[in-house]
Amino acid sequence: MRRLISMNSNKNIETLSKLRNFICHHSDFSKALTAIDECMQMSYMDNRPIGSLLLGAGGVGKSTICKLIKSRHKPYKCIEDNFEKLIVPAFYFPVPSPITIKSLAIRMLEELGCTDHKGTSEQLNYRLRILLKECKTQLIMLDEFHHIYSSSAQKNKSSENVANWIKTLADETKISICLVGLPTIQDNLFIDSQLARRFSCVLQLKPLTLNLKDQSGTLNPFLKQTSSYIAKNFNLTFDPEIYSRDLSKRIFLATSGYQAYVMQLIYQSCLSAMSNNRVVVSMGDFHTAYALKSILYKPQTKKDIFLLNSSQITEILI
Repeated sequence: MRRLISMNSNKNIETLSKLRNFICHHSDFSKALTAIDECMQMSYMDNRPIGSLLLGAGGVGKSTICKLIKSRHKPYKCIEDNFEKLIVPAFYFPVPSPITIKSLAIRMLEELGCTDHKGTSEQLNYRLRILLKECKTQLIMLDEFHHIYSSSAQKNKSSENVANWIKTLADETKISICLVGLPTIQDNLFIDSQLARRFSCVLQLKPLTLNLKDQSGTLNPFLKQTSSYIAKNFNLTFDPEIYSRDLSKRIFLATSGYQAYVMQLIYQSCLSAMSNNRVVVSMGDFHTAYALKSILYKPQTKKDIFLLNSSQITEILI
């Protein structure tokens, strides 16, 4: 019996794994996606690098945007002058830690299919610039870029050197570079006016928001898209609907609107219903998911959000 339960549980997890690939194009997400793509296209057409900053706290969708852009500009091979050639229009990776000019150059070379990491920093830089041109790269996205900054004076000098190296790389190759990370990046970079000019497109991703009397929020459209996707792909429905006034408020209070936490909560709630052989996800399933000690959310109250009545929920939000 235990083995049967375990097998069913594994099957449910496997079935729901597709939900982790779901991407909701809410308004802020779509604006950032379009802006980075436009920076890439304009840099190529004008032969002038236009850099961008994609900023936000963890869990708001920055890495998702980068991965989506990369998937839209996948590497491919072609034949030129009877030789097979690798084309890498765009690439993305989290910056290596500790970050140095040499480690960054090596990581970029790997993205371009080069496994030869021998030589000095100058030799690697030369090799990198040749490959960027040969691979016709138009966009480089560097995630977790805030890691290059530190309060240590020695590391600050290293960070300055890395930032200047990136500036020079963009100037020489005319490639659009997108730096991704926490909002502190902007303060550190913009100390240098030359760097500020090269990263003039600043994009801020914020947590999803509730509807206000005079302003539409981003959480409800996000939940509507998610509900529709789940109904279509997993034959699961919600009662009450996740975008209903009451449940959407509870989801917001449990996650503070952080996209990653919202999706984690919904995923665990669906898993709870499926584990009990139900096709309707209830408020009780959200309570079960929220009570899991192994899952971290970002609640705005210590109270059990999914056991409170509607009046109590409203009082917390006021």
